[in-house]
Amino acid sequence: MKKTILAIATIVTLTVGNSFAQRYNRHEVPAINNSRADNNYEELRINQLDAIVKLSRKQENKIKQIENHYDQLMSNRRYGNVQSVQKLERAKQQDIISILTPAQRDRLFAYQNGNRFDNKRYNRRG
Repeated sequence: MKKTILAIATIVTLTVGNSFAQRYNRHEVPAINNSRADNNYEELRINQLDAIVKLSRKQENKIKQIENHYDQLMSNRRYGNVQSVQKLERAKQQDIISILTPAQRDRLFAYQNGNRFDNKRYNRRG
């Protein structure tokens, strides 16, 4: 009886440990998992950027093309490491910023810096 209980406990422990280990080792790109949710998220980000810097229709279309291009690049690198994904994200941000006019860039950077300092003021301890 003791051997049976010990065997069941061992199997349960190994199964649970294996399932948790597999869950956290996945580095998947969200565009691969659910393209509709990814498109909705990209549309939301473009709308937020439009509210800040007042994008033209041509700029919005160009940003959508850039987003789709980098989604394809990331889906081709399915098993890439975290550094390569971060590098692609930085390149995508640089391409998007290059589309903006200098006045729009200034407005975006001012907005980002303003939010950075506002968040620090309210998150202090004490």
